Amino acid sequence: MSGEPSVVDDGIYRRLYFGPDYIQSEMSVDDPIALQLAYTRRMMAALLFLPRPKHIVIAGLGGGSLTKFCHHHLPRTRITTLEIDARVIALAGEFQVPADAPRSRIVHAEACEWFANTDERFDLVLLDGYTETGIASGFGQPEFYANIRARLRPDGMLVANILVTTEALRRYKRVIAEAFDERMIVQRVVPDGNTVIFAFQALATPPDWVALGREAKKLESRLGLDFPAYARAMRRAYERTPAEAEALAARDEPLNLL
Repeated sequence: MSGEPSVVDDGIYRRLYFGPDYIQSEMSVDDPIALQLAYTRRMMAALLFLPRPKHIVIAGLGGGSLTKFCHHHLPRTRITTLEIDARVIALAGEFQVPADAPRSRIVHAEACEWFANTDERFDLVLLDGYTETGIASGFGQPEFYANIRARLRPDGMLVANILVTTEALRRYKRVIAEAFDERMIVQRVVPDGNTVIFAFQALATPPDWVALGREAKKLESRLGLDFPAYARAMRRAYERTPAEAEALAARDEPLNLL
């Protein structure tokens, strides 16, 4: 396994690197719970639809940003974090990731195998699995998303962070859309270049944007993120025509991490 994970701390930020160049995660030393990267904040927009999930599965530990945020802000939620690389798990303490407890655990496992074999049920899956060469192997396969959907509860969701070329992004969108019967909202996160895909077991057609706006204000008060802006962006993305979505996706070619 290449790309030795390492920690670099300048006194302000602590970062996890895969190899010398690829920053995988970033933590504020003064505020270790804060989500420093814009795409991680946008992934939390799932809480507009699932404000109090019972069980979240996070695929990809990294520096534990998503794990820590969910553990801190969702005290009644069970959290399972999957990580394939034991070296990354060994660095969890450097990023103040909570130790295993009754409602939070880190599982040393390959995500595709875990979802294929688990008998657990969950409400929300957050996919953020990357190595120094790009998105985790297997995350582009139809059976991977079929296995996830089979274990989601009736109102469950998948949220996937995708950072690939425009052409590869089309393939990921197609595979996820087919697995979730086209119940999907796609968000481009500027300036990161990431695309965050929200896929739903069930989604009202159209969603109740007024109710979601009310929920956004409650979540903003609880969690400190700009959920009203996320709700507006979700609505714009939902109402965008296929041609508009394609033009937006092609506007800036994201970094090729395949």
